[in-house]
Amino acid sequence: MQLMKNEDWLLLKQSRLFKGIEEREMKHLLLCLQARKKHFEENECILHYGTKNKQVGILLSGSANITRYDYWGKRHIVTALLPSDLFGESIAALPDTTLTVEIEATSNTNVIFLNIENIIQTCAASCTYHTQLIQNYVMILASKNLYLVEKMRHITQPTLKNKILSYLSSEAMRLHSSHFDIPFDRQELADYLNADRSAVSNELSKMKKQGILDYHKNHFQLLIPDSNP
Repeated sequence: MQLMKNEDWLLLKQSRLFKGIEEREMKHLLLCLQARKKHFEENECILHYGTKNKQVGILLSGSANITRYDYWGKRHIVTALLPSDLFGESIAALPDTTLTVEIEATSNTNVIFLNIENIIQTCAASCTYHTQLIQNYVMILASKNLYLVEKMRHITQPTLKNKILSYLSSEAMRLHSSHFDIPFDRQELADYLNADRSAVSNELSKMKKQGILDYHKNHFQLLIPDSNP
């Protein structure tokens, strides 16, 4: 495995996959899981559509998008990935299934890959921290399912304005703040909401004039409009 830096260990500690597991136990697990570190340049494909995948990835640095392309080449962003985020965990557990999405680096990115078979099966030692790892893995799968349900709520709103507000409202509530950054630029936000970029920009501009929100690039503030005439 490529040499792990101190900042890599700090990021792995933040990953939900290793919640409740000490660093010395993590080091043993990484050997057991056949961990390997790999670098990807911006716009490079990390995992390809149509391929089989037996590895789970964790972002150590940089950023990436999980994307899906339709028959005509239109991009739909499923979600954005940031450092400590896990990806590939569902498809890796289904060995005969091929990827229906692509994982694309949106900046220079370092990833650590883990062998799925060694995650879901304990070794002869049956270490307690490996049992904790499996429990964490199941919790991540469950939370990802809830995330997809929430995304469906956003994109099935009746108007584009409602789609945008549904997404921004959920981010504000998740982060417990009316001020927050989103992981998307305008084109990526449009692709995430399955909308046109110009229409998204126009709708944001209208809501800014209406006093519903304020923004600068990917930083947003949700406001309470003045109800007085």
